[in-house]
Amino acid sequence: MIRIPDLLRKYAAASPDRRALHFEGRDFTWSQTNDRVHRMASVLHGFGVGPGDRVAFLGWNSHWLVETYLSPSVIGAIPVPLNHRLGFPELVELIADCTPKILIVDRHMAETGARLMAACPALDRLIFADWEGAHPALPPGTQCYDALIAAEPPVAEDRFDHLASCDGDTLILYYTSGTTGVPKGVMLSHLNLFANAAGTGPLYEFSSDDVLLLSGPLFHLGTGSRVFTALVFGAGMVVQPRFRVDETMQLIQDCRVSTVTLVPTMLRMILDHPEFDRFDFSSIRCFTYGAAPMPVRLMERAIEKVPGVTFCQGYGMTEASPVLSVLTWKDHVPGSRFFDKLGSVGRPIHYGDLRIVDADGRQLPVGEVGEIIIRGPQVMTGYWNRPDETARAIRNGFYHTGDAGYLDEDGYLFLAGRTKEMIISGGENVYPIETENCLSRHPAVAQCAVFGLPDELWGERVHAAVALHEGAEADAAELIAWCRSQIADFKSPRSIDIFREPLPLSPTNKIDKTLLRARALALKEEA
Repeated sequence: MIRIPDLLRKYAAASPDRRALHFEGRDFTWSQTNDRVHRMASVLHGFGVGPGDRVAFLGWNSHWLVETYLSPSVIGAIPVPLNHRLGFPELVELIADCTPKILIVDRHMAETGARLMAACPALDRLIFADWEGAHPALPPGTQCYDALIAAEPPVAEDRFDHLASCDGDTLILYYTSGTTGVPKGVMLSHLNLFANAAGTGPLYEFSSDDVLLLSGPLFHLGTGSRVFTALVFGAGMVVQPRFRVDETMQLIQDCRVSTVTLVPTMLRMILDHPEFDRFDFSSIRCFTYGAAPMPVRLMERAIEKVPGVTFCQGYGMTEASPVLSVLTWKDHVPGSRFFDKLGSVGRPIHYGDLRIVDADGRQLPVGEVGEIIIRGPQVMTGYWNRPDETARAIRNGFYHTGDAGYLDEDGYLFLAGRTKEMIISGGENVYPIETENCLSRHPAVAQCAVFGLPDELWGERVHAAVALHEGAEADAAELIAWCRSQIADFKSPRSIDIFREPLPLSPTNKIDKTLLRARALALKEEA
């Protein structure tokens, strides 16, 4: 039986006084973390939360959020980390979809939490998780997370074993957008996340000696998966509220961080920082990255500035828990046999069956481009309350990624495009339809098209082409501000081309994004 909180119990017994978590200057041992998780599970049970119920967390990274990854499953419930960057209407939509009984918020999202309590009938109770026990924006009846734990007596570890989820039961629910722009809850089980952590760990060479820095958002599985890595291998976690270059460098030095998970944009910010040389990075053994390719020159700069550091790349998606392939540190060594594979996303993980298929599902030979599909113990159990979409995504046991790629003669996977038109900006996935839907609601907008443009800092930036209604007036700044008031900042356009005439159409009478993108690139070159 695989039950993720059992790993917490194991390290609490074997290494009770060893640091498990560090957050905002405070350390929590494995024993303390285990105790806190089980006490909160008991608190939630006392509030009427039971098997299958949802518990949502809205806030920046913290040890409270890490604990919420685990405590609901002790009583068979399901945690839902919500994206704090979303607009209020988007959060209301997500809560209406997953109907959590409990909402936990921190000081950064206290006001939003109060508004959600008023707007979402599904929510029974609000819990405030922060060092201070109160916040002026919180409604009456809000209770303090740490006060609840302190008032709860110690919990026998086997007290809730009859309720606890395990194996193929849903451990956690992550929301990810689809090509329609409608958020979908991805159900990941204990088995899914254990398979990913245990299967990829040796490729990254994780061990109990590692200290993992969690600076990316924990509402994404890209960083969130490292919580399960730490639990499988007994590694320590340093939790940063959100990525801030100065603070990140200070934490690496002070906490002797050994592994940092980032996107290339974040690494460039670190290396370009004027005070980089003031910090001690000797503890770092590996930078792990994903979401975007690592430019060779950027990697070479990091190796020059942090001697001995290695790199590993993971390619994947939430539906695969998340890793499908890994480009190991050996593939990143200049002059090595496979250094020319740096443009790939590595070899498929050994515990999955990854194939390249055509539109009819037939497997394609080496070198031919097709859709990437995979099956294995890491593939999600399905989308929350979306059986039809689950059936379309998982066919004959294979998850169909929607990404296009090919395998070369050495078994390396190369991406050849994204069939879902997804934009990757600073490690965030942006689906054009979401931004287009938002722009189209502005009264001045007659037509719009959204696509990605190359960006030196972000990898890609969200760009829009907008045709205005006859006689209407709106400039780029107004439209960008409109989007930022409605949807997440990273989904909002960073640049907009305004048209006074209709947007060009393709031969199939669809807005010609290829032509618009070429025009935008040409204007950029002329600027």
